[in-house]
Order: sequence, then structure tokens, then C-alpha cells
Amino acid sequence: MKIAILTIAALVGFWVVGAIVEHFQKKTPKAAASASSGAGPRPTPEPESPRVDPIEEACHVLQLNRPFTTEQLRAAYRQRMSQYHPDKVNSLGPEFRELAESKSKEINRAFDLLARFPR
Repeated sequence: MKIAILTIAALVGFWVVGAIVEHFQKKTPKAAASASSGAGPRPTPEPESPRVDPIEEACHVLQLNRPFTTEQLRAAYRQRMSQYHPDKVNSLGPEFRELAESKSKEINRAFDLLARFPR
């Protein structure tokens, strides 16, 4: 009976310790990577950047100021897409096409976010 209780306690303890280690590895992957790299000077921790509101970031991408109307949102979207549409830079080369594709995806995400939420 005592062996069964000790075995169960050991398994539960192993599970708890594993969960705690996994939690901290997910939380600080840089610290785990630098600790496993060997003995050396530890890098100074980077200060956390302030959280940016996704709505404000979307307004920045579309160059809009709050509050704005639906017409202003659509006009800003059309203006930004006319600048970064991938078909406009198709003949310039692959690097410009990739940049235009990434910017147009960013503009589309911003427009979708702002169109979904009320102003």
C-alpha cells in the first residue's frame, strides 16, 4: 500500500514539475536559450516595449486619425492600396513585388480590423 502511494505521489510530482518547467520555457525562451549556450556573459534583458493598441496600429497603417467615418476609412484604404498594390510593381522585380504583397496584406488586415469594430 505504501509503495502504491509513493509511486502515485512520485508520478504526480513529476507531472507538476514538468508542467512548471514547460510554463517557464514558454514564457522566457531567450533565457532558456542563453542558459543552454554555456558559460558566458549573460546578455542584459531587453526592456519590454509598451503594448500598442491594435486599433491605433491599424489607424497608423492606414494613416487615419480617430474618430473617422466609414467613408474616410474606405478612402484611406483605397489610397494606401493604390500605393502598394502588387500589380503596380509587377515589372520592377521580385523584391518590390514581395514588399508590395506584404504591405498590401498589412493594409488589408488593418482595414478588416477597423471595419469590424465600431468607432
